[in-house]
Amino acid sequence: MIVLSLFDGMSCGRIALQKIGIQPTKYFASEIKPHAIKCAKTNFPDIIHIGDVTKVSYKDGVLITEFGTYEAGEIDLLIGGSPCQDFSLLKADGKGLEGDKSKLFYEYLRLLREVKPKYFLLENVKMKKESRNQLNQYLGVEGIDINSSLVSYQNRPRIYWTNIPGVTVPEDKCINFQDYKNADPDYCGRFKVKRTPSREKMWNNGNGKGKNSLGTCQNITNSEKIYCVTRKQDRSPNSGLIEFEDFCRFLTREELERAQTVPVGYTNCVSYNQAQDLLGDGWTVDVIAHIFGNLVS
Repeated sequence: MIVLSLFDGMSCGRIALQKIGIQPTKYFASEIKPHAIKCAKTNFPDIIHIGDVTKVSYKDGVLITEFGTYEAGEIDLLIGGSPCQDFSLLKADGKGLEGDKSKLFYEYLRLLREVKPKYFLLENVKMKKESRNQLNQYLGVEGIDINSSLVSYQNRPRIYWTNIPGVTVPEDKCINFQDYKNADPDYCGRFKVKRTPSREKMWNNGNGKGKNSLGTCQNITNSEKIYCVTRKQDRSPNSGLIEFEDFCRFLTREELERAQTVPVGYTNCVSYNQAQDLLGDGWTVDVIAHIFGNLVS
């Protein structure tokens, strides 16, 4: 199988393929963040990184990129999750497809039309009905709503557009955060939140719904599910905070990886802040593996 992954991040799509036993013949990845490329390459050295998506084109089996040309042949699977900022319901003034970030969807659409893969997958956030209908129309398929909470302890509602046949919503695995929460005080101490006025306001004495300029934050100390993993846990809304000693702590690296069903230790090659960024932007691997499972069924 030959795969082209756009907005590849840390290659969650590659992890998902591995989980279902598919070893791509070639895996081309368009990504520009150095720490994302480092993480992907550390775990999958055979990934072929091809740079900026806006500088990628495809003709007669050849990928033309900013780094040169690559003999790709017929591409079996095109995947990607274009930037979501202007789609997100959390952004009141989001401009949808015309926003500076989310208009990168058109790059995905351009390459989908150039490549004409056998299968494709696009992921994005819950969005306004108008934007969703636009994507349905452009892609020729109806988006499928899947919440990561069905396969992990993270509440992360997302929409998936694919022509892979037979895709359904996965069964609920009833995964409880309390069964996976780190208990080692020395390890957890590395993630203790430093007291500042803004963080105290965010924590709100552990009473939930603490606020800062971006929204609300929850106390998830005893919760079965955490909230959506974001690119930076030092803001709200975020995945939530946990009581620790005389204040609170962020989720540990391991807890964030498990929330996205990424192998524990996958992000060890980058800093914690960089790992937050990659995991917040990434896919919940077990959702993608569930979708890809229909490629081998």
